[in-house]
Amino acid sequence: MIRSIAFKRLDVFPEITGKPAFLYHWANTLHIVTRERVIQKTLLFKAGDVLDPELLEESERKLRQLSYLGDAKISIENQDTDSVDIKVVTRDQWSTVLSLILSRGGGRTVLGGALEEFNLLGYGKQIYSEVNHEPEGITYRARYRDPQLLDSRWTTQENLISGPFIKVFAGQVVRPFYALDTRWAGGIFGDLTDETIRLFSRGEEVSRLRLQSASAQVLVGRALGGRFNKTRVQLSYRYQNRDFSDFGELTSTPLPDDELLHTITSTLSLENVSFVEEKQLDNFQRTEDITLGNLTTISVGRSGLPIPEGVKRFEVSLRRREAQRFFGKHYVVAIAAVQSLFDKDTIASLRLQYYNKAFPSQTVALNFEFDYGIDLETSRQFILGGDTGLRGYPAREFTGDKRLRVNIEDRIFTPINVLTVALGGVLFFDAGTVWDESVDLSELNYSIGFGIRLGYTRSPNSRVGRIDFAWPLHRGGGFGVAIGVDQQFVLN
Repeated sequence: MIRSIAFKRLDVFPEITGKPAFLYHWANTLHIVTRERVIQKTLLFKAGDVLDPELLEESERKLRQLSYLGDAKISIENQDTDSVDIKVVTRDQWSTVLSLILSRGGGRTVLGGALEEFNLLGYGKQIYSEVNHEPEGITYRARYRDPQLLDSRWTTQENLISGPFIKVFAGQVVRPFYALDTRWAGGIFGDLTDETIRLFSRGEEVSRLRLQSASAQVLVGRALGGRFNKTRVQLSYRYQNRDFSDFGELTSTPLPDDELLHTITSTLSLENVSFVEEKQLDNFQRTEDITLGNLTTISVGRSGLPIPEGVKRFEVSLRRREAQRFFGKHYVVAIAAVQSLFDKDTIASLRLQYYNKAFPSQTVALNFEFDYGIDLETSRQFILGGDTGLRGYPAREFTGDKRLRVNIEDRIFTPINVLTVALGGVLFFDAGTVWDESVDLSELNYSIGFGIRLGYTRSPNSRVGRIDFAWPLHRGGGFGVAIGVDQQFVLN
């Protein structure tokens, strides 16, 4: 039995050894350490429970998922014949981020600023505001997220986006499958959208459509079976009203049909999972929890139910994820998915990822993506370019309904740290294109290059900054620069 739980909450810099020391003291003084009640509510056990080591491990993973915690360790103390004491040690990350946004790829530059608080007053609430200047105009974003609504397992999130081509308000209140032993879930979702859809060819806009939509969804789910091998069933109702309109001469493609949808969807998920800890796959110092095993999800929906008006059709989707570790340091993840509305919008997708951790401070990573669309609505197209994974080429250079992208990276994590920033690098090879008609591998485009990686070790989620220099191999010369946050791709 668990006799007691002791908490040790460390500040951002629990031991100050760097110079100048006053900067670290100043950071600790300004930062509010995460409240004990927030950490306690995240745990999956309490004093008086029977000791379950698997719940201790899962609670560690739950704590590490919190962006404002850098590390978490749960240990057994003072064990005797019938009871134990538990010690929970957490270390905070700096939770207030004032950032300059600079994203550049394929000749397209986004410049702006953001203010984000991941742990408001130490209570784990998140607020976010952002202003971006893009070539098309200024876009504003705001978000509020509460992962422990009224100290419960319920969560809420509200999003607001306003820009020259989009206006969105979305909100949700959800009780997720919080833990492996969680038996039921439910939620309510809703959004209002006014969006200008822009279609491109060779990087140039060729048509634009206006979409006004409103949607709402209610769902309930139930989990059956064991902790690591279970079945989940979910039933949902979705209302959606979509209205398309044109922009006169700026619209050169046919308008999709307006749609009113009342849809009942049933979803069945089968999973058999396990977990391992790893470091320096995508991040520099943060422990990464990798989910291994398999997950299969089958979803069947029927519109026109329960209200017999609007569009009447079936909607089907199938997704299979398989992740395995080989020889201790090799990880392979495969995801295959198919979704279809039968009369349109059938998409088959394949994702393959391979990570090699054979070297202590070096990771070889491979990413393969293939999407095949059939009878896509005119408002939908696949896009690939310098800003979407094919570094060195213009933004939105390739468009169509079949997309192939391959990225190979040799990620180097050095021991060099400047204040709280870890330095690293990458050598990479990219390949890909998008086809309008038949797939022809001879039309693939290639690029090579190198990049700088900056590991912000005390920032929320231990974010990674990237600056990449790429040379396209199918061009007469020159190179492209891609700047952004997070690795070009991450382990699914």
